[in-house]
Amino acid sequence: MADSEISMSLSRPSRRDLLAAALATVGGSSFNSSAAAAPQDAVTTDAALIAWKAWHHAHRRTLALCRKQQRLESELARAVGFPQVLLHAAELPSPVRVSSLRQFDELAADVPSLCIQRDEVGAALRVHQQRWDDADRAIGYTATQKEEAAASDDEERLITRLFTADTTSLRGVLAKLDVLIALGVDFH
Repeated sequence: MADSEISMSLSRPSRRDLLAAALATVGGSSFNSSAAAAPQDAVTTDAALIAWKAWHHAHRRTLALCRKQQRLESELARAVGFPQVLLHAAELPSPVRVSSLRQFDELAADVPSLCIQRDEVGAALRVHQQRWDDADRAIGYTATQKEEAAASDDEERLITRLFTADTTSLRGVLAKLDVLIALGVDFH
């Protein structure tokens, strides 16, 4: 007789779990170093492995630039703050933060008495935006953001190249699986 108080059902493994287990079983615990451990003939003749190496380099660069861009944005936000103005009006239940004239106009459509503050709000937003732009140029936030976008585009191009490449070895198949797992592709 089974004791229903003790029994529990186990969750089913996901496809991602199974692919990760297959990678660990066939190619070691991590594919990141598996391509280097592959026989030299396989690395130089399997188009998927060549494409994987290029993607892996681009992926690491994109991640590094993403972290740098996030760090710089946090630095800007701490140093200057995001461009915005705090509006006070008797008709508003509490002060409201406005970060663009468009946002101000939408608010003023519901609270017409705010319209007289439009020029003042616009001037304050421009001053704050100029402080942001000056600090941005000094630390290179926008330049890093553009560099990250270009690296991400390059990575996408390399992913396409990898998945259209012919695979002539098990390591080539594992390279494609590695990218799917790294990107968190849902296999439903």
